[in-house]
Amino acid sequence: MTVTAILPVPESFARRREAVFAPVAGQSTLVRIVRTLASVGDVVVCTAGSLVDEVRNALAALELLPVRVVAADAPGERKHCIDAGLRALADGPRGHVLLHDLAWPLVAPATLERVAAELRAGAVAVLPICPVTDSIKAVDARGVVTATVDRAQLRTVQYPRGFDAALLAQVISGTAADACDEVEAVLSGDVPVTLVEGDNDAMSVELPADAGYLAAIIADRGDRPDR
Repeated sequence: MTVTAILPVPESFARRREAVFAPVAGQSTLVRIVRTLASVGDVVVCTAGSLVDEVRNALAALELLPVRVVAADAPGERKHCIDAGLRALADGPRGHVLLHDLAWPLVAPATLERVAAELRAGAVAVLPICPVTDSIKAVDARGVVTATVDRAQLRTVQYPRGFDAALLAQVISGTAADACDEVEAVLSGDVPVTLVEGDNDAMSVELPADAGYLAAIIADRGDRPDR
């Protein structure tokens, strides 16, 4: 059974194209993510109609990689993009998918392999996680600190997230287009979730504001074999 990566490019990025196409450390976020996702299988980039041509042009240099670009139904929000990606799967509902997010430009190959391996071993939902290391405080309505939260049981959830294709199609169909959260939908049901080790460098970034910080992390990571 195959594993296919799905990368949504929703309509919201039409208002901030630089977050998708502007180079950071020599590569755009779109190209950087697709190159890494392609290391485990086919990649489907599912994009809002207004961005289809730009996405195809940006990925033209990757013609030797197994990458397809498909257009989402209007209005092209994240839910519609994921729906389009699921329809484009070669194995249909029998396959597995890695769902990624453009706001997470750093994808550690080791994390990618761990998620894909669990899917191939039979998992239906796989989340990469990292322990919370910051001090967490509870604050009341006045902004006064009331307690220190025990972080021992807290974890951050990262991308890419792995799913049985049929399960993802089911949970996405039940979410609102403007509030599409596949993790909350899975956790609210009686679905076993497999957790794997994430990557301490992975993070959600806001481009172009975080471009300098992101470039510094990319430079520090280099070509280390553990990445």
